[in-house]
Amino acid sequence: MVTSGDKHAADKNLIIENILARINNVFVKYRLKDKKLTRETFLRAYHRPSDYDTFFDYVTAQQKRLSVHMEMGTLATHLSAIKKLREYSPTLHFDDITKDWLDDYFIYLRKELDNNTNTAYKNMGIIKKYVRLAYKDGYMEENPFADWTIKKTTASCVYLTEDELNRLLSLYKSGELEYKLHKTLEFFLFLCFSSLHVSDAKQLKLEQFTETSFTYYRLKLRNKKPEPIVVPISSPLRSLLQNIAGTRKKGPVFEVTQAEQTMNRNLKDIAAIAEIDKNLTHKVGRHTFATIFLRKTKDIAALREILGHSDISETLIYAHVLEESKQEGIQCFNGFEI
Repeated sequence: MVTSGDKHAADKNLIIENILARINNVFVKYRLKDKKLTRETFLRAYHRPSDYDTFFDYVTAQQKRLSVHMEMGTLATHLSAIKKLREYSPTLHFDDITKDWLDDYFIYLRKELDNNTNTAYKNMGIIKKYVRLAYKDGYMEENPFADWTIKKTTASCVYLTEDELNRLLSLYKSGELEYKLHKTLEFFLFLCFSSLHVSDAKQLKLEQFTETSFTYYRLKLRNKKPEPIVVPISSPLRSLLQNIAGTRKKGPVFEVTQAEQTMNRNLKDIAAIAEIDKNLTHKVGRHTFATIFLRKTKDIAALREILGHSDISETLIYAHVLEESKQEGIQCFNGFEI
């Protein structure tokens, strides 16, 4: 220690005490973990930043920095994934995140939260983004995701057949549904014939329509420079628009909309009434449009444009339709005999 003869003795001694405390913390941490401490690992641990008490403090800071570049839907997905993580481990620290910990958390998502495989891997992918940043910034000694694979899975795509869609149209025209279910079905059918995602449909205005088409920008791409998407209007879509808007010429197409959870709950009741044994949600509307369009036209490039997909791989989730058409098409040779 510095003797009192030095006029800066108090300050220097405080610095020395802090250094000794940091050194001791490193030794204690490695001793408790029963891990070998080398010169290299000691120096890395000693110089590691310590300005975040938990992993979540770091994530929150990163989200503030990155959110301006994120799409609204992407940010919401990140917030949801981190909320699950916080509920599982409220005081999670950087050192807690190991390969074994990742295994345990993945099992928790699948077994305890009953997340499907796609959802669980999507959550792990979001955590991976922040772990990699923390590793790069020096808050973690190693990247546990280096040995933990996030598998690519094929997303399930629920859609209605033409018969099922006709059943819903008959139910809509019958006028037998109570008002709230009728309005839910009306909105859902609008999605089926317009190709729109629920958030884009809610933002749609009557001024965006012409006699033959409507034009919009995907809300999902609001932070980029998206191209306008032009969607041709079919006869059923025009009829639905007339029913919804009446004599109005301006303003939102849907003056009142339901929350997505309410809508999905009502759609389950509607599916039961129509005897449709499928998990009916608002997403099924857009999937139904895409499936029927592709089955009728076989034009995946046109479908990509209508759906506003920036990457053809997004549209290829409907490729099952082309496979069905291929199997049907090959039957044309059965008229020949050898």
